[in-house]
Amino acid sequence: MSSLVAIVGRPNVGKSSLFNFLTGSRAALVADFSGLTRDRQYGKAKNSNRILIDTGGIAPESDDISRSVIGQTNLAIKEADELIFVVDAKDGLVALDEEISLSLRKVNKPITLVVNKVDSEKDQEQLSEFDSLGFKNILYISCSHNRGLKQLEAELFSEKSSNEEKEDSSNALRISLIGRPNVGKSTFVNTVLGEERLLVSSISGTTRDSIEVPIKISGKEFYLIDTAGIRRKRASKEKLEEFSISQSLESIKLSKITILLIDSSESIVDQDIHLLGLALASGNTVVLAANKADLLTAKEKDLVRTQVERKLRFADYIDTHFISAQENKGLIKLIKQSVQRHERNTKEVSTNKLNSILSDALVQQPPSMSGRFRPKLRYAHAGGKNPLRIVVHGNNLSSLQNTYKRYLENFFRKELDLSTSVFVQFMDSENPYKNKKNTLTDRQKKRRKRIVKRRK
Repeated sequence: MSSLVAIVGRPNVGKSSLFNFLTGSRAALVADFSGLTRDRQYGKAKNSNRILIDTGGIAPESDDISRSVIGQTNLAIKEADELIFVVDAKDGLVALDEEISLSLRKVNKPITLVVNKVDSEKDQEQLSEFDSLGFKNILYISCSHNRGLKQLEAELFSEKSSNEEKEDSSNALRISLIGRPNVGKSTFVNTVLGEERLLVSSISGTTRDSIEVPIKISGKEFYLIDTAGIRRKRASKEKLEEFSISQSLESIKLSKITILLIDSSESIVDQDIHLLGLALASGNTVVLAANKADLLTAKEKDLVRTQVERKLRFADYIDTHFISAQENKGLIKLIKQSVQRHERNTKEVSTNKLNSILSDALVQQPPSMSGRFRPKLRYAHAGGKNPLRIVVHGNNLSSLQNTYKRYLENFFRKELDLSTSVFVQFMDSENPYKNKKNTLTDRQKKRRKRIVKRRK
């Protein structure tokens, strides 16, 4: 089992920057103001099998969210095997650092003190004051100037990683949860896990990072990715929110299944349809989940279902599920059905099957004439999967109308019973006589002269 290493400290001392370097990722958001990180963020060290935990800054409690952030950090400290305590060289030793160091000593776990933002010789003048904290292992780095990071990585991981068991979680299926703010994405994850793993608040925008959480259902391992709520672009005014949205969109690309959560009490709005389009464009298996269904009557559910079907005529193959994250109704069933759909969407399709479907499509509706010729679709084969890509070969295919291309995509999807985007690529067969000069024989030349002479 890989050991856990929690990165803790005051707000804005560089914990997330250090986490990103050690994991070789950009999983944690980084900005030049305090209180950015709220939830626990887990990531595998790039040169070790150990798991790192990025935590929110420990600061005096001022509101409910601050108390929840401290609670999340305390949970990380409790479950970690080792701790990295990060302080700020530019601020020097402050009273809060001393308070944190005292509380960390009580947990009786190995602690490495990391002094960040040692950018110049001037910053080194006041480093001796950190010795008063009494930690044996002290390392001096600068995340912004890339100083001391390789040494830190070597001292933290090189000696211990050889004894650790190797774990491969790269094959675990990733499921991203997307939606507008405050539709219940974090509550969904917490309920499935059976613990308060993520911060939940009635205040929209509580989630900032995209948090990847491992789960196990029926013996299979998955990753649930909780993303920040995505509002309309003109409503996203803060730079931080733009970063969060960008990270949410990146999470869609990394996952294979996307669950779009909507608020069933508000039905489906234009922003939900926009998010659905983004997920479909990525080629993911997409499932629509109407959350907070426990607040609706049977008649109201029928009304929501009718509105969804009316607005999603362009994607009528999308499954719709009514769930309640708060009441734990339908969550596990939703995940299982989503996985089954994904397996169906990614199954191998034989060339014979594709050509049979293409033949049926041509019989039902042949392509329109283009000038003197009709485009001729000869045969098809698979060009990739997840999403399924079908390559159709033929003649004069560049003149195919877009409506006919969409007809073929929909026909293939319906016949193969898929609930994901199908991309059909058309390839014109090359004319072997193109750009070749037609050289006449002597006999052909004489015949041509006779024909010309008669016409005159």
